[in-house]
Amino acid sequence: SSGSTPHCSRQGLPRGAMSQLARKKLHEYQGWPKGIYPMSDGWTPPGYPGEEELIAYEEKMNSRRKAVLVKRHVCVKDPEYERLSTQESMDKSEYSLVCMPLMEGPYSGEGEERTWYLIVYYESSKKGKVEKTFKSQGGDISDIEQVPIDPDSGEEWEKELMYGHGAGKYKSVVSEYEYAVCEKGTPEHEDPWGPKFAEGPRWE
Repeated sequence: SSGSTPHCSRQGLPRGAMSQLARKKLHEYQGWPKGIYPMSDGWTPPGYPGEEELIAYEEKMNSRRKAVLVKRHVCVKDPEYERLSTQESMDKSEYSLVCMPLMEGPYSGEGEERTWYLIVYYESSKKGKVEKTFKSQGGDISDIEQVPIDPDSGEEWEKELMYGHGAGKYKSVVSEYEYAVCEKGTPEHEDPWGPKFAEGPRWE
């Protein structure tokens, strides 16, 4: 007939109306670059993403699987760290690492005696595989407490690891800083700013 009826969704709204109702301001989308834009008059640079691109990115982000992870904290020497942090080892046993080198001192030496403080992340169902791998490399973690991570309130890097594990991707995140161990009762431990070093002012 000449008077065509618009196709309606199950909720009774014409196609197109749903997307119009759900629209947000561009800067409210997940993919909008952080910064000063849009300006007060609404102007944005020509290279900024458009609405279709932002919607597609948000749908992709929202469809990602977030794995529920647990973590353990362990210290290992440099040879064990080198073996445990290989991509092959992480992929095979399905774990990720956050790695922090300790400064030379009572708890860490030079070369192979260097100590690494590792946070090991994995899904609880992979516990056996992870423990077996660490034990085979000289870093037994079976007696170390397994701490669950709240998927909604973890650190930012932990959230990224959750999504990574959800996609079957594992990685090693290495700190660009060295860490000092400050024992309780020492001035360094009581100082809220941490230990001070003679050459500190010359560090970048």
